[in-house]
Amino acid sequence: MLDLFYMGNIRVNFQYFRQNAEKILIILFLAAFSFNIRKVFLTPYSFLDGTFNEYLTPSLGWADFLMLAVIIIYTIKWLYSQFVWDLSDNSLLDHVIRFISSVIQCLNNVSRETLLLTVFIFWMGISISWSQNKAFALYRFSTFLEILVFSYISIKSLKNSNWIDVAFLALIINGLFQSILGSAQFFLNRSVGIHWMGESILASNIEGVAKIIIRGEKHIRAYGTFPHPNILAGFLIITIFFILSLLLKRLVFAKNNMEVSRGTFFYHIPTQFLVITFAILLMGLLLTFSRSAIIGLLLGLILGLLWFRKLLFKKIFRREIIVLIFILIISVTFFAQSHINATSIFSTQSLEERNLYQRVSYETISHHPLTGIGIGQFVFGEFKKYPDMEGWQYQPVHNIYLLVFSELGIVGVIFLLLFFSVTMRPKINRKSISYGELTYLSFYCIIFSFLFISLFDHYFWDIKLGMIVFFIPIIFLKLSAEKFFHASMR
Repeated sequence: MLDLFYMGNIRVNFQYFRQNAEKILIILFLAAFSFNIRKVFLTPYSFLDGTFNEYLTPSLGWADFLMLAVIIIYTIKWLYSQFVWDLSDNSLLDHVIRFISSVIQCLNNVSRETLLLTVFIFWMGISISWSQNKAFALYRFSTFLEILVFSYISIKSLKNSNWIDVAFLALIINGLFQSILGSAQFFLNRSVGIHWMGESILASNIEGVAKIIIRGEKHIRAYGTFPHPNILAGFLIITIFFILSLLLKRLVFAKNNMEVSRGTFFYHIPTQFLVITFAILLMGLLLTFSRSAIIGLLLGLILGLLWFRKLLFKKIFRREIIVLIFILIISVTFFAQSHINATSIFSTQSLEERNLYQRVSYETISHHPLTGIGIGQFVFGEFKKYPDMEGWQYQPVHNIYLLVFSELGIVGVIFLLLFFSVTMRPKINRKSISYGELTYLSFYCIIFSFLFISLFDHYFWDIKLGMIVFFIPIIFLKLSAEKFFHASMR
């Protein structure tokens, strides 16, 4: 009897895993996609002047494995639901007609946002035909398509409030781990030693490692397991905004003498823990020394306060809002001022180096204004045109809009900007505040911060983990929109 009991439990657990396999893998992805474990496929252009070039080297990593597993499982389930039938009840023709009808119905319900994104992807795909390095262009296009399909499946799969809560928790755990690891790297001034998890080999005397100058000495910036501190900073912005939205919700509850629903997932997390988590995440962000990310965070916070200026000041005492703003501004300002004379964070050297890439971009745009030179071709074209530069100098222009213009021409950049203009139109209720709105709008603030960062960096476009970081707030924006007035998270 005992053996039968255990077998029954195993059968039930297996059935649960089979029914929710893609959801479980999505949660695992959100908790661990940042582990930069990968297989690099070297090409003739992987080493330029003896220096490894990230932008001309394809790779397949841990994040790809999880995304492809989710895509395969979801596709098999979808095909099973569409094409498995009882031949005694329905003919093959009936099922084909039903399938075609469902496709036509989906096409009739296509939103303007989806249409613009589809046209942009189509243009990106056909740009492979005029790319010089077609193999790498195909790799870049397939990477973008992989992340896009995975994002679509995530939105479809995590509609249940409990699953969304678990997904948020996975992101917080990921952010905490990366922030603690990055802080340890900074204070030790070297890598911690968990290279099996994707940590880069870091030291102040290694060429190519991002560093700052502190009182005349080189000091590494916080990396986590990301390939660059700026990408870590972009990821931490997501978790910082979410923690802030949770704290604001609890503050609204307290001021209105309302009890947080005991059925919600985050009810059991103490406020003190959220405050400590926020402090750790903010410290990790600051130790990346990413100027664009820190400014982007502040601009995103300002946007959020502008959206809710009347509602927040009405629902919450002005004192709490002022204290919150004061803490954020003072922490950033004190951190900057304490290092302004002792570090290189405010040096103009990096800005001067970026002028080179801007000139290359302007030249590329002037020669290929309509179509661009093809997806993923900027660095390749840079090398072909200027073969005598040092290896480390072959980088994309540090502005995504110029980079897209260079690679996809005016057609590509117009459709991209149109897509963002449609996406960044929030539907909010100006007369009342809901707790779903705070979560919903926090992701608009994150995307706004990312669009600002895109003016000064390129990793959201051409580095795989950076692309994933950019898509994460879009995934949760769509999920939050579906439970806009019914959010259960407090």
